[in-house]
Amino acid sequence: MDAQLLRQIGRTAVLGAALVATLVVAAGAGAARHAGTTLTVWCWTPTDDALKGADAGFQKAHPDITLKYVQIKPADVYQKLQLGAAAGSGFPDVSCVEDSHLGQFTKLGILADITKQAAPYKKLIQAYKWTEGTLNGHVYAFPWDAGPMGLFYRRSVFKQAHINPATIHTWNDFYKAGLKLKSLGIPIWLQSKAQNDARFFEDLLWQQGLGYVDASGKVVLDKNPKVLSTLQFMGKMWNAGILGDLAEWTDPWYQAINDGKVATLPMASWMGTFLKSWLAPKTAGDWGVIPLPAWTPNGAQTANDGGSSLAIMKSSSNFDAAWQYVQWHLGRADVQAHMYQQTDLFPSLESAWRSPYMRQGDDYYGGQKDRQLFEQLAKKIPVAHIYSSDYEQMDSLMSAELQKFALGKETAQQALKNAASAIRSRTGRS
Repeated sequence: MDAQLLRQIGRTAVLGAALVATLVVAAGAGAARHAGTTLTVWCWTPTDDALKGADAGFQKAHPDITLKYVQIKPADVYQKLQLGAAAGSGFPDVSCVEDSHLGQFTKLGILADITKQAAPYKKLIQAYKWTEGTLNGHVYAFPWDAGPMGLFYRRSVFKQAHINPATIHTWNDFYKAGLKLKSLGIPIWLQSKAQNDARFFEDLLWQQGLGYVDASGKVVLDKNPKVLSTLQFMGKMWNAGILGDLAEWTDPWYQAINDGKVATLPMASWMGTFLKSWLAPKTAGDWGVIPLPAWTPNGAQTANDGGSSLAIMKSSSNFDAAWQYVQWHLGRADVQAHMYQQTDLFPSLESAWRSPYMRQGDDYYGGQKDRQLFEQLAKKIPVAHIYSSDYEQMDSLMSAELQKFALGKETAQQALKNAASAIRSRTGRS
């Protein structure tokens, strides 16, 4: 990032003078307080690469703080945090936590309360990003990347099937495009039947402002007709043979994406970092991005998928140093803009959106200004109730029933009724 870009970001940042002064004073004071401090940070690849990319500036401001990264897969992070909660030890100082699992650990009481420290940032970050890390008015995690969704499409495949991406406005249009692609033997999207993880189903619900529960926490899977029609639409696509039967995040799934054996990826902005870094780096220029198809002509054209935060562990003996780390990496517009440029992790810190980089074309997407599109979509993410302290259980129970539905073992109504009943039984929700 050049000096001119940094200056322009600085001019457009919305952090007030008082907050900037606080950061400077804190950095100076930290050098005296943190002598000999080592911070252990748990995260996964390539997300940890984004953090490491901001370390040079942090280390210059805090030369007395040593950073120790431990690279762990998300599922293993959550298992270790749960084991730590049971044992009362074994925690890092700071950990990456996906928003989908944040409510679980907030409820467990293992995260440090950062309400006071986070207060100056509350209006600077997308409001919905604070939800999962807040409990009873107290903040326990600092928001990082958001997950605005769009439809990634393979230009060469669309051209071969004579599909104009500009004509895909609704999911019905998406379905019709899938029928055209079927004649070429190319699925429009990949959704496993026997190993479905319910994530795409959740995305479709989020887009409609729906979820496993309503705003009061009551289970709605078997009560809201829109939930039923959503699952039935997935069944319609399976029955039409337009979805490939491959499990997500497996080698065959990766290979299909790299080899042009799938036409679209209805996924979040962060998918770009996987495509560019290792999944399909040689396909640059052959991808484009459009808004997610809507359910109705004037419906929402995006949803949220994933996103993450940084949490300081309550057990950390280095709280002040840990906060300096979190604040530097996630609370600065220049740092967040740089991270996005390097990794496609869309910043929830809105002042980072003012970087001139956001207006530049991206060669990987054929020169398209995809970041500007994701900015527009991020502003329109519907409020939904997918994630909660019980998300892991709800997702698992829904996945089991969705798989039965996909394999023709039960109807959509039965799948939702059974999932809702199991969720109520396991979580105590009404």
